Amino acid sequence: MYYIRFSLFLVFVLSASSIRAQTVTGIIIDTDTKEPLIGANIVLVNHQPLIGTSSNTEGHFELQGLPVGRQSFRITYLGYRQRVVSEVLVVQGKETFLTVELTEEVFAGAEVNVVADIPTEEPVNGITYASAKAFTVEETRRYAGGLDDPARLVTAFAGVTSSGGTQSNAISIRGNAPKSVQWRLHGIEIPNPNHFAGLTVAGGGGLTLFSAQLLSKSDFMTGAFPAEYGNALSGVFDINFRTAKPGKRELTTQIGLNGIEVASGGSILPGSEATYLVNYRYSTLALLMPLLPTDGFIGYQDLSFNLDIPTEKVGRFNLWGIGGLDRQTLEAKSDTAQWEYAYWDFSDNEIRLGVGAVGVSHSLLVNKGGYLKTTVAWSGNSTRYTEDQLDTERNSNPNLRIRNNTSRLALKSYLHQKLNKRVHVRSGVEVQRLFYDLDLSGRPDNVQPITRLVDGNGDADLIQTYVLSEYHLLPSVSLVGGIHTQWFSVNDEFLAEPRASIKIKINPASEFTLGYGLHSQIEDLSVYFAQQGGERPNERLQMAKSHHLVAGYRRNLGQNHMFNIEVFDQVLFDVPVIADSSFSMLNFLQDFNFNEALVNDGQGRNTGLEVTLERYLSDGYYYLLTTTLYSSRYRGGDKVWRNTRFNQNVVANALIGKEIIRDEGARVFGANFRGTFSGGERYTPIDLPSSVQAQRVREDGVQAFTNQFSARFIADVSFYLRKRHRNVSTEWSLMVKNVFLAQDYTFDYNFRTEQVDRIREGTILPILSWKVEF
Repeated sequence: MYYIRFSLFLVFVLSASSIRAQTVTGIIIDTDTKEPLIGANIVLVNHQPLIGTSSNTEGHFELQGLPVGRQSFRITYLGYRQRVVSEVLVVQGKETFLTVELTEEVFAGAEVNVVADIPTEEPVNGITYASAKAFTVEETRRYAGGLDDPARLVTAFAGVTSSGGTQSNAISIRGNAPKSVQWRLHGIEIPNPNHFAGLTVAGGGGLTLFSAQLLSKSDFMTGAFPAEYGNALSGVFDINFRTAKPGKRELTTQIGLNGIEVASGGSILPGSEATYLVNYRYSTLALLMPLLPTDGFIGYQDLSFNLDIPTEKVGRFNLWGIGGLDRQTLEAKSDTAQWEYAYWDFSDNEIRLGVGAVGVSHSLLVNKGGYLKTTVAWSGNSTRYTEDQLDTERNSNPNLRIRNNTSRLALKSYLHQKLNKRVHVRSGVEVQRLFYDLDLSGRPDNVQPITRLVDGNGDADLIQTYVLSEYHLLPSVSLVGGIHTQWFSVNDEFLAEPRASIKIKINPASEFTLGYGLHSQIEDLSVYFAQQGGERPNERLQMAKSHHLVAGYRRNLGQNHMFNIEVFDQVLFDVPVIADSSFSMLNFLQDFNFNEALVNDGQGRNTGLEVTLERYLSDGYYYLLTTTLYSSRYRGGDKVWRNTRFNQNVVANALIGKEIIRDEGARVFGANFRGTFSGGERYTPIDLPSSVQAQRVREDGVQAFTNQFSARFIADVSFYLRKRHRNVSTEWSLMVKNVFLAQDYTFDYNFRTEQVDRIREGTILPILSWKVEF
């Protein structure tokens, strides 16, 4: 009887008549100083009667009695530029919390324009003028093919292509290798935050650890980034976690093929302004593995959290963190007559991976025009990889042994000071102590026994400093200039890297930007500690460097459209290469058997044109059209210029979505489509005689990357249905990736035929999920 009563209660809750009004709360702060703005006005746009309020002494506001559905808000404050926060989804069962930043008017009497706070229009970091784009948690959920993953989301942006196949979230930016992308969380560098990170592509993985439940508006940069950013050659993910709304606790559960998730947020203590957010996810596949006809196991889990603790006198504290654990096993086939490919058919392997980061950030207003932010963080990753190959007598022979433990203890602090309305200065330092325990043994020549390829145990230092200044020269002209320095103790190399950019407002609807920067990046620590005959030939290897030059023109076409065009030229030098060889680290994907001696004689050049036409979500639909035309070339140790692996020459994306709102927001249905056309990646012809002799794939390095896979078209779709009930919201979502079965290509040695086979892989990936928000 108890279960019957409970079931009837649950049915009643989920079918109760909808509440037609909701509350939106938030905080209004100064963009530069993060200081709360007292008495700022916020009103609901295009609604009668007028609904509005003002922020209190702590910058907080609360708007009650709002209709559910998509709403827009106008925020005004004397001496600041107005903003319109557009198309905010106001839902039942969960209050919406907004963080609104206002920018002070620099010139008295200047023309006042209302700026729409479109999530994709302006980066969170306002000092980034060129090659930067913001993205929101809603986009990661809504964009077809995004799979709630920021790394997959940004492949729809201009200049970005996927790499490593449809099952990988690795990205190539403007012809650069995925390993040249840096990830940051709350402003500090962290390891590759992906499940199964770096197994097939260095810099990529299967799915990011960042849950959409915690993501806030974040930045993605593709070149010529300002002096605040270092140790990256091609791009930066600058991820932020949101803070929970004080007061009532919220609970979200989600069940899908990506995983089973539980998230919670709210005040840490009743009546407290201190809040928490936490999300845990466990792989659905791991639960299903016992039911599947497979010899092996694959599973993952992750945890993310953010605690926000404001104080009256000593500033604001944030305690944040992420962590993930992965495990995969594969057993050899029992029937030796079926053996063809070494890894899949007659290998036993076990992979255990872990990655995590935890930090404490402290923000403090030091005076009316400045704030100090300091972060102490620990991060690390661990790889345990054991692979054995069986012979025809089923004797096990070691093939690969990896023990890779790296971690870093980082301290970062910067001061942002508004000297006056025209001049802002930001200066900072980041000190990283790197710890490593590296032990890798393998068979690079496929000959027993295995030999040690990488060996290192100890610590190293990476110290970065920067200073930059933003100067509003005229109402229509703004400048940012600065210098970034970097010192790495392993090779004792010190660099000073100038950065500069300019933004010119041609008229209220259009602007021109120009950016330049010198950038550098250290290699993975395993490269420096590669072993050859007891020596470490790469220990003094210098950092790869590049000059970035970007020019762009952006124009707002009415209230909801934006057109953007950028041209870029990236010149790379001091690139690690193998002497007298076509090899270059610019083409590196992944090779656990790599232990070659490298020299800094390589070069590279990436040039191209990017075009974007975007319609922001309004009146129920949006679209994003991007095209990139580019050339990516490199010079290896043999001094010959060639195409890079990632030179696809052309990439075009079409993303479109429609949202239908019914019953005053009680039901929301969305449909999204994405199509991507790209030229194929380059590859090197196979040296068959050498492959047969070695019994593994060997390439003809003299003809490096002279061949190209066929161009392909990848299509993704997604659908969602949100329903609002009394105190509860539910959402059904179906994301289908690779609808038309586009193929990935690779090569593998066939032991049965003694040939090298071209392997075609490609499957439809449907992901169904159900989410409930309390």
